[in-house]
Amino acid sequence: MKYFIFSLRSVLAIFVTAVMLSSTTSARAEKIRTAIPQANLNYLSIYVADARGFFKDEGLDNETVVISGPLSIAALLSGDVDYSGAGGSGMRAALKGAPLKGIYFQSEKVTFYLVADPSIKSTADLKGKRVAIGSAGDTQDRMITMFAERGGVSSRDIVRIAVGADTATRILAIKSGNAHATTVDPGGLVFAQKEGLVSLGFLGDLFPMPFQGFVTAEKKLRENPAQIKRWLKGAIRGLMLVRDRPEEAVDLGIKKLQLGKATRAMVVEGVKNYVRALPQGVPGLPSAEGVKNFLEYDIKIPLGIKEDIPAERLLNLQLVEEVKKELEAAQRRIIK
Repeated sequence: MKYFIFSLRSVLAIFVTAVMLSSTTSARAEKIRTAIPQANLNYLSIYVADARGFFKDEGLDNETVVISGPLSIAALLSGDVDYSGAGGSGMRAALKGAPLKGIYFQSEKVTFYLVADPSIKSTADLKGKRVAIGSAGDTQDRMITMFAERGGVSSRDIVRIAVGADTATRILAIKSGNAHATTVDPGGLVFAQKEGLVSLGFLGDLFPMPFQGFVTAEKKLRENPAQIKRWLKGAIRGLMLVRDRPEEAVDLGIKKLQLGKATRAMVVEGVKNYVRALPQGVPGLPSAEGVKNFLEYDIKIPLGIKEDIPAERLLNLQLVEEVKKELEAAQRRIIK
């Protein structure tokens, strides 16, 4: 009997199905649009939620559109989209007065890996070496500094080369000898290793810092919190499937992803790299420590802000907290 219960617990981490307190009884689904900044592994969960009907289970007819960060925020403010995965852009806009709030983070950690030329055996070997970054002072630059310092290398001992955000360009910088190391996302790690580069570590292990936030308009928070909760349930179910059944998730969403020449096996490996940043249980609600780190390292430092920023100025996590409790309660009922 104990084994049977344990098996049920495992299954529940994968399936939070129709018994999950769906609050929708209407036969007509509400049309909504979710914007994501890129069709990559970081947003596979939204495509999975579409394909598996998780949004439809909640009475939502979702259309997922790919729109770059600033344009996505403009579309959110105009009402052309309902939810945006350009969380960083959205919350920085909120800081300047835009009526937006962050409502959900997919991961509790950043998803970057540090990769290097095979001659670099450890972070200690980065002393005096060139590291390709997106731009000076960006999130990845700061985390490279912290990662190197843990390995005994001072920030002053690293030469930074700004090459932009494109993963292929960063990998090429190393292959051509212009750089010795760089950061890549989970899918980029697979390509980097295929090119003979080595992983020096997962930057997400430095400390909790919620990543890949979603934002919505304050007007929707006031006028339609019930819809937000239903959207959150669908999105979280998609994320849990990605975490717990990566191969199925890839099969559901691979045709939507823009991953160049990546094979299915490479995409599956990339997803496995990605889920290292996800918490167990029901994800979506960051820890208090994570929120503090997010405000410090992703908002205050990049923008040169000295004073404290109250979390509620940028975030409204009440609804995702409610959804998390409801999904956990549904899991417990199924176990019984």
